[in-house]
Amino acid sequence: MKKLIRVNGLESDVLIIDTAGSDVVIRCIPSDLSYNVLEVRNGIPYIAKVLFFIRLFVRVTQFGVKYKSLISSIVDVINPRVIISFIDNSLIMGQLDSIFPHKLVISIQNGTRMSTGGFLNGNPNFMLPHYFSFGEYEKDVIKRYNVKCKEIYSVGSLKAGIFLDNHHESILQTDSICLISQHWTITGNEVKNDYMEKLKCVYLNLLSWNKNHEYKIKIAMRSKNSETVYYKNESNFYSDNNITKKIELIARTNFSSYKAGYGSSIIITMDSTLGFELLGSGKKVLFCALTISDEFPHKENINFILWKMPNFILLKSLEKAEFNSKINALINMDNEEYLSLTKEAREYYMKCEKKYPHEVVSEFISDFMQKETLTVGLNV
Repeated sequence: MKKLIRVNGLESDVLIIDTAGSDVVIRCIPSDLSYNVLEVRNGIPYIAKVLFFIRLFVRVTQFGVKYKSLISSIVDVINPRVIISFIDNSLIMGQLDSIFPHKLVISIQNGTRMSTGGFLNGNPNFMLPHYFSFGEYEKDVIKRYNVKCKEIYSVGSLKAGIFLDNHHESILQTDSICLISQHWTITGNEVKNDYMEKLKCVYLNLLSWNKNHEYKIKIAMRSKNSETVYYKNESNFYSDNNITKKIELIARTNFSSYKAGYGSSIIITMDSTLGFELLGSGKKVLFCALTISDEFPHKENINFILWKMPNFILLKSLEKAEFNSKINALINMDNEEYLSLTKEAREYYMKCEKKYPHEVVSEFISDFMQKETLTVGLNV
C-alpha cells in the first residue's frame, strides 16, 4: 500500500510536477517567482486543508476516481500560474493542460524518444503541452506516432546546458576515450540482453585497439556507488585484470558523465541520450546501436533515429577492422572538418545555442507572466 505524502499547500506561482529532475527545472524559474515541488512517485500526495478535500470531491465527481482528479485538486489549492515538469513522458502533463487551459503547462525533454513507450507509454490519449525538445528530430517522431502536441520548441538539452553554463571553461580535454555505459543486469528481456552482448563486443574491440595506443579509457557508469549490487555487476562487466590500470570507472553522480564526456577526445555510445548531447555540442561521437540484431522490432526504431547521422560516426558491424577504421578516422580528423561534416546532424538532433535552454524556458515563463498580468490589469 502506498504511503500518504503531505504536500506544502501554500499558493505558488509555479508548480513543479515530480521531484525527479526538479533540481534542474528550478534553474528555469525566474528568480522573482515562488515555486512548489510536488512529489508524486513515492506515495499519494495530499494537502492537509479542508479546501483540498472539497476540491478532491469536486474533481472525483467530474473525472471519476482517477489520478488526474487527485493532481488537479492539488493544483486547485496551490493555484499556480505555471505548471512544469522534466518528466516529458508523463500522461498527467497533457491532462493538466486540458483541465487548466489558462495556465502555462510545460514539459521539458529529459531523454531520447524512439518508440511509443517513450511518448505514448501505451496510452493513445497521451498528449504534450508546451514541449521544449532537444532538436528537430522530436518533431518527426511526434508525427510518426501521431502524438498530439500543443506546441514544440527545439532548444537542446536542459541538463547539458546547465552543465556547460557551470563548467565549460574549467574542462580540459585529455587524450582519453569515454565509453558511455548502458549496462543492464541480464534479464529475460531479449532486446536488453542483445544490447549487452553488443556493448561487450564494442568494449572488447576498444581494448584491442588501445593495445597499440596510449589513450586513457573512461567508463561513464550507469550506476551510482550507493547502488551496491548494480554497481558491482556493472563494474564486473568491464573488469579485466590485465588492463584495468588503464581504465577509469566513473560512478554516476549529477554531472559526472558529462564531465567525463566533455573531457575526452572521443566518445563511444550505443544510442544514449548523453551521446546525442555531446554530439550536439561538437564532440566526436561514435554511435554503435546499428550493431543490434535485425530480428528485433526495436531495430526499426534505431534505424529511424539514426537516419540523419553521417556514416563515419556510425558503427555498423562488430568487426575489429571497421571499429579500428572508425576510431582512427575520428582521431585524425581535424575539428573544423568534423564540425562541418556533422553540422546538419547536430542541428537536427540536439540544438546547442549561445542561449542555454534554462534561459530560454525562463524567458518564456516571464513573457507569459507579464502578458497575464497585463491582461488581468486591462480587465480590472
